[in-house]
Amino acid sequence: MGSVLRIGELASYVGVTTRTVRFYHQQGLLDEPQRNTSGYRLYGGEAVLRLSRVVALASAGVPLARVHELLDASQQSLDLALIEIDTGLRNRIERLEEDRDRLQRLRAGDALVLPDVIVGLIEYLREAGIDSEVVDHYRDAWVLTYAVYRPKLDSWLQDFGGVTLRDPGYLALMVRSFRAAELDPDDPKIQQLADDTVEWMVNTWDSDALEWSFERGLDDSAANALLEAQWADRPGWVRVSELIVQGLQDRGVEHSRE
Repeated sequence: MGSVLRIGELASYVGVTTRTVRFYHQQGLLDEPQRNTSGYRLYGGEAVLRLSRVVALASAGVPLARVHELLDASQQSLDLALIEIDTGLRNRIERLEEDRDRLQRLRAGDALVLPDVIVGLIEYLREAGIDSEVVDHYRDAWVLTYAVYRPKLDSWLQDFGGVTLRDPGYLALMVRSFRAAELDPDDPKIQQLADDTVEWMVNTWDSDALEWSFERGLDDSAANALLEAQWADRPGWVRVSELIVQGLQDRGVEHSRE
């Protein structure tokens, strides 16, 4: 088409302001057009195409100096540059998504520092009516343990822990365990809970899961000290844990930690 667009029409067509068009003129990215007898700039189809390219490249984060270079490059050079720019945009999008995810986790509280499946377990316990102080204690234990042993715990969650923590049978046992935390260690409910837990583990977990728990888990003294410190003031819980270990050993599952 001929040179019929005035600067406002060109800007509107491409989706920028007239100030932006004038700026690109100043930067040498868009040639000054001819003017009509009234002194108005008149633009044609070539100006529309060039301005559209400038805006697309600049919006993608390409420095203006390189925009000028790419506008006059061969098609092959332009194609290679566009692939590079696209890769950069994808990386930027991934980083922005990560930032957005962190913001969402910040809004979600515990999810900022714990995997979603652990957060779900904690919320399940709250909804089950477990005392908030006890649940907070459990959450703090997870936060500390996950901070120190994240690679091992991530591996466990990926292999079978994630499924376990969503299993209705396991969740029911967890609720019973928390309610037993305040019981006297000699209360018969403690032994029954331990027996039921051992039965569930043996019938539900395969040999790899049991081996991880007792041989490849948090198998060092620092981990044990950390966990024991978290539950030292919960004698019922400590006794349940001891009975579970004994029950598994009685079923032929060896506990190899020192």
